[in-house]
Amino acid sequence: MRRVTITVALLLLAGGMAAAEQLTTVAIINIERVYNTFYRDSQEVRELERLRREYQDEIDQHVRELDSLRQRHTIALDQDNTITATRLETQMADKERFIEDLARRRRSQLEARQARLLSDSFLNRMQQAIQYVAETEGYTVVMRTDTEGLQWWSSTVDISDKVLARLRAISR
Repeated sequence: MRRVTITVALLLLAGGMAAAEQLTTVAIINIERVYNTFYRDSQEVRELERLRREYQDEIDQHVRELDSLRQRHTIALDQDNTITATRLETQMADKERFIEDLARRRRSQLEARQARLLSDSFLNRMQQAIQYVAETEGYTVVMRTDTEGLQWWSSTVDISDKVLARLRAISR
C-alpha cells in the first residue's frame, strides 16, 4: 500500500513538474518598438513622409508668393500708388485665405492617410505575427513589456525582432 502511495505521489509530482515547465515558456514583446520600427521601415510611412514634405513645399511656395505681394504692397504704399496698393491688398487677402484652406485640406489628407496606417488591419497582422512566432518557437505565453508587473526578463525571451521579421514577411 505504501508503494502505491509513493508511486501516485511521484506521478503527481512529475505531472506537476510538466505543467510547471509549460508555464516557463514565456516570451515578452515590446509592442511600441515593433510598431515604430515596422512603420519607420515601411513603404507606407515613407510615402506619408514624402507627401508631408511635398505638401509643405507647396504651402511654402504660396507663402513666398504672399511675401512677394506684401513687399510689392509696401513699395506701392511708399510710392503713394493707392490703386496698386488696393489691388495688392485684395490679392494678399485672397492668397491668405487660399493658403489657410490649402493647409487645412492637406492636413486633413495627411491625417486620413495616417489613420489608415493605424487601422485594425495592422493590429490583426501584428497579432498573427505574434501568434506565429510564439507557436513556432514553442512559447505558451507572450507578455508585453509595457504592462505592469514585469520587473525583469532575459533578452533571450524577447521576440520583438522575430515578430518584426514576420510582419515584414507577411506585409510584402
